[in-house]
Amino acid sequence: MLNIPIVAILTKMEEQLRQAKTAASQQRLREHVAAVRALCDLVLEKEEEKETTVASSVVVAPLSIPQGKSERIDIGDDANGPSLFDF
Repeated sequence: MLNIPIVAILTKMEEQLRQAKTAASQQRLREHVAAVRALCDLVLEKEEEKETTVASSVVVAPLSIPQGKSERIDIGDDANGPSLFDF
């Protein structure tokens, strides 16, 4: 995708709004407003891409599992077994 600065897009939006205010016909007004809408969508897409890029660049460190002996938890005399599913 093109890397267009948001400031340049906002400048184009202002230009389209100025032209819409002085449009001679309803058709020309609609064309300028449609251009503003398209530019708004472009800005919103750029922001979503930025958020997606930031979210995808977050690195989650793997959990470290200690190696070696495992400890057993004392489950008491009234338990049926070592599993949570032993009732």
